[in-house]
Amino acid sequence: MLRSRTLVVLVAAIAVPVWLWQRSELQHVISGSSSSPKSTIATTATETNGRRSLPSATVDSRPTFQVPVAQSPDKAANGEAPARAVQSAPLRLDVRVPASARVGDVVIITIDAQAFGGIRNLSFTVIYDAATLEFVSSSPGSFVQQASAPATLSAEDPSTGNVFVNMDITNGGLVASAGTVVVLQFNALNAGTSPITLRDVSFLESGRSRNSSAAIVRSASVAIEQG
Repeated sequence: MLRSRTLVVLVAAIAVPVWLWQRSELQHVISGSSSSPKSTIATTATETNGRRSLPSATVDSRPTFQVPVAQSPDKAANGEAPARAVQSAPLRLDVRVPASARVGDVVIITIDAQAFGGIRNLSFTVIYDAATLEFVSSSPGSFVQQASAPATLSAEDPSTGNVFVNMDITNGGLVASAGTVVVLQFNALNAGTSPITLRDVSFLESGRSRNSSAAIVRSASVAIEQG
């Protein structure tokens, strides 16, 4: 009986300290986990309406800069093309023709000009396919009428396949505008395609004493179909 009591006392002496130690550890864990929300709340600011704003540490106050967009090379080239054209050539000539015609039709071809800085006098030769087209007549256009002094225009067919056009401005006049130099009338003879090109371009630029051939020329072609 005495041994049994001694054994109970011994077990109790061991169990009580173990129970107290486990209880203290549990309280430590609970107190540590409950303190973490307080630290989070401390780093946030509360607005007047009760909502919480983001922590100040998450706001980036550094200035931002936009990277400039590089201009497309194609776009830059297109934008500068007219300026280069004006600087490189004082005169531009364009051949205007219908896209197509039929054998037996009358084909009207116009030669348009644009003088950027003003020119005095103008001459050139219109080349065409004599097997496809037949030259009939010519008439002056608005470009000649816009000269600052009386101007005359002539168009002759010295040889088959060539029409020589000459514009003379009297009294030292000049023309600085855009318009049609000459209107040429042809008959469509046979089926085929006739290129219309300009050759031997010569003009006297304002303020110069010698003729120049530095003109921008755009040719064209007309297709004659069987009627």
